[in-house]
Amino acid sequence: MSRPGGIEAFALAAVERLGGAVEPDGVALYTVLWPAARPGDAETRRLAFDPEALEDAPDTELVIFGSPALDELLELATASGRVAQAFLAAAANTSRTTAERLARAYRFRDAVWTPGAGRMWWLPAGVFLFRARYLSDAREEELCEVAVSLGDGHILRRLGEALERYGLASEPPEAWPMMGELSAEAAYAAARAELERRLIAPLGARRRELGARLARESDRVAAYYEELGRELAEEIEGVPGEAPERVRLQAKLRAIGLEREGRLAELRAKYRLEAEVSLLSALRLYLPRVVFRGTLAAKAGAAALVLTWDPVEQAAEPARCQRCAALTYELGVDRTGAAACPPCLAAAAAPPGRR
Repeated sequence: MSRPGGIEAFALAAVERLGGAVEPDGVALYTVLWPAARPGDAETRRLAFDPEALEDAPDTELVIFGSPALDELLELATASGRVAQAFLAAAANTSRTTAERLARAYRFRDAVWTPGAGRMWWLPAGVFLFRARYLSDAREEELCEVAVSLGDGHILRRLGEALERYGLASEPPEAWPMMGELSAEAAYAAARAELERRLIAPLGARRRELGARLARESDRVAAYYEELGRELAEEIEGVPGEAPERVRLQAKLRAIGLEREGRLAELRAKYRLEAEVSLLSALRLYLPRVVFRGTLAAKAGAAALVLTWDPVEQAAEPARCQRCAALTYELGVDRTGAAACPPCLAAAAAPPGRR
């Protein structure tokens, strides 16, 4: 039998390293002694890593990226004092062809970039799994994954596709050096900001739906009480002004008005939308990158310029301007010998009084 890969290999290795045990039951199907968070809490569970395996074992848990079982493993790993991490098993190379493809991804302003030797690095990424709950007349929830590059904080939008294509490994396939990373606070802030952007559309859709339902029910309630009030007002008109019956009917009319306002307030509370967001888990995922240290040469001078190739997406990553630190795919050399983006080049070329 071939050795399992991807999430399957990662999850099985995590179970065994956390003190559990694994017994294969078939293709992508296992009985496991689940690692215990506390002594005496061990339990036996059946795990499947392919939806087709559930046909013969409907009581089995499907383990996929973002599933509750995988989330539990990450929590156990964190609680045990171990770092929950995985490596993307994607091939990469540092050939001259890669450097040429990398250079074609940028626009160099009156300058030429000459690459040096390439080197493989691991780029750390944080994969945050959030749960969003929508509370109104009904409770709904959804899971949202946000992947953040821990190198510069940009969002990795197609990482899920890469995970399906290449799979995960619990150990690094190659002992490459690690790139520096952001603080945990900065990475979480980037992930939370991205999550809030993603929730704008579903929150807006739910608010519009609830608003429409509130308007329909409020109109029905208002029409009902308006009819009651109209009938009662007509009855009051037929009663002499000093008759005791008139006082009773007027009090009843005021009570109908209060009841109407109370019912409308209940509807507004019923269809008020609230959202709760919680972080369920975080995974440190290492992605391969090819780094080329080179020189950007122009008439104004030369600047050392490091460019990075993403072998997963087969694309160049944006470079960072050495003047303003903005990410860009267009660079030139300014008067000070820095590799700069177009706005910084324009500012450096402008007369002193116009900057």
